[in-house]
Amino acid sequence: MRILHLEPKRYPQEAKERLEALGPVAWVDCYDQAEMMKLATTTPYEVVFVKLGLAFDADFFQACPSLKYLVTPTTGLNHIDLAAAEDHGVTVLSLKGEVALLDTIKSTAEHTWALLLMLIRNLQGATAHVEQGGWQREPFLAGELDGKVLGLLGLGRLGRIVAGYGYVFGMHVQAYDTDPTAFDRCPHPVESVDLNELFATSDVVSIHIPSVPETRQFVNASLLQVMPPHAVLINTARGEVVDESALLAALKGGTLAGAAVDVLDGDSAWSDTLVPGHPLVAYAATHPNLLITPHMGGYGKESIERTRVFMVEKLVKALPNAD
Repeated sequence: MRILHLEPKRYPQEAKERLEALGPVAWVDCYDQAEMMKLATTTPYEVVFVKLGLAFDADFFQACPSLKYLVTPTTGLNHIDLAAAEDHGVTVLSLKGEVALLDTIKSTAEHTWALLLMLIRNLQGATAHVEQGGWQREPFLAGELDGKVLGLLGLGRLGRIVAGYGYVFGMHVQAYDTDPTAFDRCPHPVESVDLNELFATSDVVSIHIPSVPETRQFVNASLLQVMPPHAVLINTARGEVVDESALLAALKGGTLAGAAVDVLDGDSAWSDTLVPGHPLVAYAATHPNLLITPHMGGYGKESIERTRVFMVEKLVKALPNAD
């Protein structure tokens, strides 16, 4: 079995050895779509381990007739044309639905809370101020979370973990989720509210919904306009679920106090550089009330190693005549 691995970084040695036992592995740290297509079509690979920033579309599957398995260590699958994969008989293996494992993976939830604390406590500006020789406190007067209202858009795995953080910080936690049983699975008290109430009454709104066609620009101008002017928005889900033009308008107009995002619309198709002239990035460069990190929420050392080992084992189990 021939295997192409497009993201060899951060793979534990045990996972590499397990994979190499299946057959020859080409370990290539690939960032470019054209390079990836050349690599994938030069040799008839049966397995490809994917990388974010590359698109696995109908053209890719058409060009790789030998491909049997596409492996991605992610829950989100918007970088893969699933219909095209099915049409070409390719099995997509991912972390989606792997509840037992995912309940132990908390990197994105921790990043969510780090962004929130960094934003409300003005940490970015304060650290830069000290690095430049200053020692003033007044310009960086911090907000506090105790007694505030945390609103969760989505109460799935990550929403429930973040709810626990809010509970520990003394916040009142409320959520909107279309699945009423989601509240039963939460170990901490979470009030169920409707969508408009969530945005209108929360001091912090944190987004935890998937990117699917029905959720594209789900957080739109109408929802942002009902938020209290002191409120902040956190997005570590997917950039596609927020209307970025409306978010920028809310920040510029002062109807929203701040935002911190780890994701931007379309960033799953980027490699290692930003799209030039991105409006939100340009605004963040001169305004401390918008923080942007490069889709690194799930990129925690322990979480990466655990998920990489899991995906190799998932491939092994999926193969015919698996042990």
